[in-house]
Amino acid sequence: MAMQYIEERLSTPVRYTCDVLVAGGGTAGTIAALAAARNGASVILIERNSYLGGTLLNGAGPWHSFFNLYKAFPEAGKVQVVQGIPSEVVDRMQEAGGSYGHLEQEMGYSYDSVATIVDRETYKEVIFDMMAESGVKLLLRTEAAAVLKDGDRVTGVIIESKSGREAILAKSVIDCTGDGDVAARAGVPFKKCHDTTSVGFPFGMANVDLKRMEKFCEEKGLIYQIIHADKGVPDDDLVRIGFELRKLPEFADFMKETGMWGPLTVARHPGELSYINTANLRAIDGTDTEELTRAETTLRKQAMTMSRMLKKYIPGFENAYVSWTVDGVGVRYTRCIECEHDLTIDEILNATRFEDEIGLYGFHDSAPRMMIKDGKYYGIPYRCLIPKTVDGLLVAGRMITSDWDAHMSTRNVVSCMVQGQAAGTAAALAAKDDATVRTIDVKKLQGILKEQGVFFG
Repeated sequence: MAMQYIEERLSTPVRYTCDVLVAGGGTAGTIAALAAARNGASVILIERNSYLGGTLLNGAGPWHSFFNLYKAFPEAGKVQVVQGIPSEVVDRMQEAGGSYGHLEQEMGYSYDSVATIVDRETYKEVIFDMMAESGVKLLLRTEAAAVLKDGDRVTGVIIESKSGREAILAKSVIDCTGDGDVAARAGVPFKKCHDTTSVGFPFGMANVDLKRMEKFCEEKGLIYQIIHADKGVPDDDLVRIGFELRKLPEFADFMKETGMWGPLTVARHPGELSYINTANLRAIDGTDTEELTRAETTLRKQAMTMSRMLKKYIPGFENAYVSWTVDGVGVRYTRCIECEHDLTIDEILNATRFEDEIGLYGFHDSAPRMMIKDGKYYGIPYRCLIPKTVDGLLVAGRMITSDWDAHMSTRNVVSCMVQGQAAGTAAALAAKDDATVRTIDVKKLQGILKEQGVFFG
């Protein structure tokens, strides 16, 4: 039997009260906080890092995808499926010089028609500005350590930070932690799904001759995705390239042995591959500290070894250096929280619509192997955001879908943004109407979302 330490009974000060508490300031949480505040709620957003963005900055390259798969299905026509606050963020990024906007794929468009590429440092500034403008109270370097409940209703969380252990009381809590930390600690049933996927470790390299690199990859027949755009400098217009290094004998054995793939890259700035996604390690439990530690050390070694191999074997990298590495490994799948509806792969691929849908989405990360029917898009039911067994709690982000093939769509960052806007709006509506997130009028919620730019077809 494992040793146990029995803590003394604690008296925890209630430091804050609010209408809506959002736990996790990543992809879904930032949008949820903005949506709740803009709909009149008092909002607190807690985030364990010193910045907002989560996977948007550490795991994702391009944001997939605001559009349907129209280039693979021309008869479907070009449709911007995701609008509302997520689209506003992209507009603000463009105004600040931190994004080229929505760029069409020139090759590999059976995977995605459009990629949206952003600068991570500009995003940090823009999203902080938007939080301040909307009146969201931020608590950075803060984590949810425990959950407060009154019967089956979640009433707040215990937070831990440099200030110590404190309580926040809230009318509604939104779990956007990615791992379902709040829902799990509230006793909501969940399934561990990490054995079906892998974790990654993106990095960047600067001082790259992108023209020489692209020419070499083209001559060797390595390229499977590519996008160009005007970057304001001569002889440097590459912004997205995927190339298959395993076709080269110098890389084949190492990549097979380690499980590395790609890479898929983003070239946001002249002479820099600001995102190189190739390091890979399977079946890591992102809720286990020892496994995460093993992943961090193993994948950092993979990334640094790959950087040296690029310098040695790929023209254009001779004078390059590593300019950036992620703060932590990119995790796709850990706890899947049991909610009132669990989207299936059949519902996604058949572009199923729902009476309680709170937004639409049209991208699948396994395309072209799996493609949404006829270039259409499916609905995300509000029930997908409502955890079983409790009230006062919503979830949004990569923990809402248990089926792996379905999760390969719903976990993507733009889908998480859609979920975030709906969850934040629903929590604000519950506060305004003296209801709970389970008892709100979903038709009223849909009307508000539509008025605020969410696309319903």
